[in-house]
Amino acid sequence: PTMKLLDALSGRVTRGARFREYVDQSFAEVDHNANGSLDRAELHLAVMLFFDKLNAKVRKRAIPPTKAELMALFDEVDTDESGKLSLEEFVVYMERLCAQCTSGLTVSLLKSFIAVPFTAIALSVGIKKVAPGMHQKIKEAKGLGSATLSFCASQIVNKVPAFAAVP
Repeated sequence: PTMKLLDALSGRVTRGARFREYVDQSFAEVDHNANGSLDRAELHLAVMLFFDKLNAKVRKRAIPPTKAELMALFDEVDTDESGKLSLEEFVVYMERLCAQCTSGLTVSLLKSFIAVPFTAIALSVGIKKVAPGMHQKIKEAKGLGSATLSFCASQIVNKVPAFAAVP
């Protein structure tokens, strides 16, 4: 079920007119010799420009992949093995890249809006059972107490392997 949700989210993003507009703009901006294709250096620049445009529009920062990850995907998408990507190959490249980013953003949102808050609630319940006096002090501290619980919860969640690498 999770993969279907991630596929639906990435498909929704990459089928939009705005996505294609950003991809076309990024391609055109870095195809300096106007030969209708991007070599590896131009591709790296195009992806960075795309992520700049994307991050200007969304609150959650999308982290671009490493250069090694970009080049591995380049090899997969360069179907004619020309060492360059045509505009259509670049569109496929960006669709695959965005599918990877969408899943990373989804995990990050799950972490922020589900895992950390529920862990904070569990901590509060546990403290209330084990140390009622401390629980009372946390309640009296109002915002500082809940902020401390949230911080502790985020530290715990960051130790879970599924969330450890997610910003």
